Amino acid sequence: MMESAHSCRPVGTNRSYDPLDGIVFAKGDGLTLWDTDGKSYMDFINGYSATNLGHSHPELVQAVVSQVNELNFCTNANTLIRQKLERAIADLWRQSKQSPAADSFAKVWLCSSGARAVEVAWKLAYANRPGILMRFDLAYHGRSLATAHISDTRASDALRTQLHVGRIQPQQNAMGNDPSAGVIPFPCCGTRSKEACQRCEASLAATRRWLESHSHQTSAMIVEPVIGSRGYYFACGNFHRRLADVLREYQIQIISDEIQMGLGRLGKMLVSHEDGWDADFTVLGKSLGGGVVSMAAVMGQANKMDALVEGIESETFAANPLGCRVALESLRLLNDERLMRKVVVSGESFRDRLRADLPECLEVDGLGLATVIDLSGVSSEVGIASKVSCSWVSQMKVCGMLTHLTGARRDRIAFIPPLVIDGASLECAAKIVADCWKIKKNLLGVPQA
Repeated sequence: MMESAHSCRPVGTNRSYDPLDGIVFAKGDGLTLWDTDGKSYMDFINGYSATNLGHSHPELVQAVVSQVNELNFCTNANTLIRQKLERAIADLWRQSKQSPAADSFAKVWLCSSGARAVEVAWKLAYANRPGILMRFDLAYHGRSLATAHISDTRASDALRTQLHVGRIQPQQNAMGNDPSAGVIPFPCCGTRSKEACQRCEASLAATRRWLESHSHQTSAMIVEPVIGSRGYYFACGNFHRRLADVLREYQIQIISDEIQMGLGRLGKMLVSHEDGWDADFTVLGKSLGGGVVSMAAVMGQANKMDALVEGIESETFAANPLGCRVALESLRLLNDERLMRKVVVSGESFRDRLRADLPECLEVDGLGLATVIDLSGVSSEVGIASKVSCSWVSQMKVCGMLTHLTGARRDRIAFIPPLVIDGASLECAAKIVADCWKIKKNLLGVPQA
């Protein structure tokens, strides 16, 4: 009997709801992926921003070949390529500071994955000021044993439940964090309003209420500039700056998790700094490794980055020469003002086209090349929006386009193409989205508006 494709794979790794489920990929180039049957797909999932430069970018491939022939591994050692990468990341911090000063000198901690980088940033914040780590209610910062405590996903809830059944008490982790403490509602008000809305005011008021009672036992707040994996939610233009002001008033540190949204996704290399709400620690990942290697980093002011004593934190693969070389090349290609301007213009053009082709019950939102369609307005019946979303995503897959089904109720569809995508491909994608909507809305009896 022939074994199934997943016969050696544990159940816990499966994602049957995912648009990628059932496809076995064989090749990738630029925007396109091919499966083992030779069918091609426009990749608008893009490794959740890991392949911001597209698949198999020739200059990244050349960097891999060159580095492997020179030095491909050296456990946590000091290498020339590591020094170059650390300086390049630190330079991003200095470039983005609105008024460079002596205290803007950055240090960089290289890590092997985004979740590990979040853990390191958390340790650093705790070492500088012990206490609870605040977060948004829609937060996603990883699925490791530590980051599950500060991530709001079904998978995280399941992990906590299993830990509880196993008599491990998840409510209190090594750094004293209760997953129910210091949880602030994200306003989810969208990008249209430049002024603060009621949701923003309510979120800021909740932050202040918590800090008035608990600032003495609070270490930091971890913030995503845009909510990524939990649904691609956006806030009013000045919300994060005002939130940072409140946190600074109570001397609370800020960790900016830019693993998905940094390095160009929004048309900015470091979102928090360029938007004027300086973080104490900024976490980068995904695109840092060019979709080729797993690389991440934490950067911050030197005095805060030195808070951990020697030997307390290390990873075998964190600063490996191959990863450093790819990351250095990725930064060189991404840190281009022309590319960042193109990301902003292309993203807005794509959303304008979607708004023109889709009914008003579908809300289109986004910044840069992070775009989402919210289907919650399709029906007031529970589960209908999710059913329509799943069906629409499946139809787009049939038509050769992969999109990200997201949101707590899976009633949102995110479009995350490579940042180097051309205008013709975006036009083609917008047409597929609209055509597939027409097919599915008729079958599901969804009203036109």
